[in-house]
Amino acid sequence: MLEPLLLTRIVSTPAALDTADIPAEVIVLRTAPDEALVLADSSTISVDDPHAIIVDDTGWHGAWMSWDQAIPFLQANCAWELPAERPSMAQGRVADAPAKLWLEDDRMLIVVPHVMARDVADRMGS
Repeated sequence: MLEPLLLTRIVSTPAALDTADIPAEVIVLRTAPDEALVLADSSTISVDDPHAIIVDDTGWHGAWMSWDQAIPFLQANCAWELPAERPSMAQGRVADAPAKLWLEDDRMLIVVPHVMARDVADRMGS
């Protein structure tokens, strides 16, 4: 169920990230005020910061889950409360792995480090 993802890691000033030129349909996981993981190739991204770090990052695996799949998995493997707002990003420990979650009204994307993918997939039952 978890598949390799090509993300772009951006490290820049918060102001430059706020105004980055990223296609509107692309998901941006703002992991910190000065850092984001973008579900797109770096060639589609522009940041107005000459010192920004913009690199393709292949160190992640991810899977989309319907809420029918996600709710039982999260109940068994996530000890923290999800934000109610959608769409939104959350991050924390899920299935004993550091995870980023992209939450939409009808589905959820889980993103985990490549080195944890097999363990998380085992917990997902895939």
